[in-house]
Amino acid sequence: MPPDPDHPFDPEDIPYFFDNWCSLPWSPWVPFSATKEEFRQIPYEPGVYRIRPTGKDVLMYIGETRRSLHQRLHNLRMELRNRDLMPWSDPHTEAPALWSWSDAEHYAYECSAAPLDASASGRKGMESYLLYRYRQERGGSPLCTFGRFHPRYRKSTNRKEGFRGGKLAEGHKDNPAGWPGIEPLECVGKPGDRDWMGLEWTAWEPLDAETVRHVAAGAGLYLLADAVSLEILYIGHSADVAERLSGHSRKAWDDRMLQFSYQIIGQSVLPHVLRELENDLIGNFFETGQVIRAEQEEESTGLSVICRKAPEFQFRNSR
Repeated sequence: MPPDPDHPFDPEDIPYFFDNWCSLPWSPWVPFSATKEEFRQIPYEPGVYRIRPTGKDVLMYIGETRRSLHQRLHNLRMELRNRDLMPWSDPHTEAPALWSWSDAEHYAYECSAAPLDASASGRKGMESYLLYRYRQERGGSPLCTFGRFHPRYRKSTNRKEGFRGGKLAEGHKDNPAGWPGIEPLECVGKPGDRDWMGLEWTAWEPLDAETVRHVAAGAGLYLLADAVSLEILYIGHSADVAERLSGHSRKAWDDRMLQFSYQIIGQSVLPHVLRELENDLIGNFFETGQVIRAEQEEESTGLSVICRKAPEFQFRNSR
């Protein structure tokens, strides 16, 4: 949801502004307009980052990078310095959306970052978890995530395609990417339950060509799980769940037998809404974690440890 200009707030009362939010070592908030010396407060390691408009009670974007956080955010602020032209959508996918809100509302931005020593799957899992926690705490998504955009602007393409975005003409319909998102899912049940996150999941069925022919039409969410261990391996969304599951049924999946369950949301659903719902599921899966037994000197200590991770196949091809 957008910031409320009539609602006074104290940043020290907002959890997603804290320097230890979600138990990460966040840097101080540094303005995009900071000097080179001030900007050195942003860590040089890979990790996760958050962006907010100065004086507002919302986040605009939460992201992750395998490169230097300092270099990533420095390059982004350089992209946004041209006030006359919307940036391209590469290499910074969030740049056009940030520019559109800055152009429309005269926002100035600040950033904070946290180093994270993790694999690509671990970083992206943490990114999903942070977005999930933000949605739970705020009641909505950051304004520039999940493909969301200012309603009165069109987005730039990449440099190769060469179409520069900008403000829509008077009388032009709003950009659907600027339409409202959906409220966060209710945290009930556990991954794999028929009522997980307040949804009505279908019974588990084998992922094969014959079975997926009977999947109901429409847009929605789906789960893939190992048919033996029952562990959820992938969480997905699609504008056509039946077609997507049909494609998945033709994949090898490391020669493992899979089963699926799904939830149809509607016949036509905004893309950013589907992404919000999918992320709520991934974030809750990450939060719930896997309980493992801790061992010390080859003898069990009897302690249980939560190992937080994304589903095994969720970000397998990510860098």
